Amino acid sequence: MKSNTNQIQWGKFAGLASQWAVALTLLIFLGKYIDQNMERVSPLFLWLLPSLFIVFSLFKIVRDTQQKSKK
Repeated sequence: MKSNTNQIQWGKFAGLASQWAVALTLLIFLGKYIDQNMERVSPLFLWLLPSLFIVFSLFKIVRDTQQKSKK
């Protein structure tokens, strides 16, 4: 039974990694698109959007793991 729960945990982390890869790729292209349409010289949104995603998703992961450890 223990190995089954370990497989489920690995599945969650594999899913999270693929979600991050897709989200970061889309946000990079979106940031580049916004910067080009605003005719910006410096890539503000190219850096801002993926960085905000990483920060907020890490906060969510920490909060979720803390709630699970309290149970």
